[in-house]
Amino acid sequence: MNVFYSATLTGFFSLTAFVLSAPKVFAKAQNFSCTSLKGIPTTVANMSSGKQIPMIRWTSSVFTGDGWSPERRCQEVSSRFSDFNNNDQLRYLTTGKMNGMNVICVALNKGDRCSGLVYTLKPGQNPTATLYKLFGVQRTATGPLNETGDRGYIDINEYLGLGKSENLPSMTTGDKLNTW
Repeated sequence: MNVFYSATLTGFFSLTAFVLSAPKVFAKAQNFSCTSLKGIPTTVANMSSGKQIPMIRWTSSVFTGDGWSPERRCQEVSSRFSDFNNNDQLRYLTTGKMNGMNVICVALNKGDRCSGLVYTLKPGQNPTATLYKLFGVQRTATGPLNETGDRGYIDINEYLGLGKSENLPSMTTGDKLNTW
């Protein structure tokens, strides 16, 4: 009888140790795509539940003369979101400058600088105001909006309803590299 209990307890503790030591897997969007919603190209997050969460509606034609129609921008940015997501780099959206232009970009941690380009803004466009407007986030909102100095940060995981990114392990830009 003691052998049975001993084997059962050993098996239980072995299983418990395995479960507790298993790497944590964090929920995230399956992928991102460009779709037409009410005739407007829209970047959407495709969730594992089958739900699509609209993220960016592409209505501006400012860059069309440079070959960047709203449809092309939607396709390219949706692809970038998927790449960042697949490489565990899609945690925060923020603003910065690349090649002398204001941009919306990704950051691995709140307070970090850009680690990858999402898209370039129109000349003269206020980056932080655009970031907030783009995602329909109000400055007074409690939710996914964070501010560090003059730079705003949108917690993409919280925006998608997946929890706070600050609960994920910290990363450095050396942990994952852009593949595009």
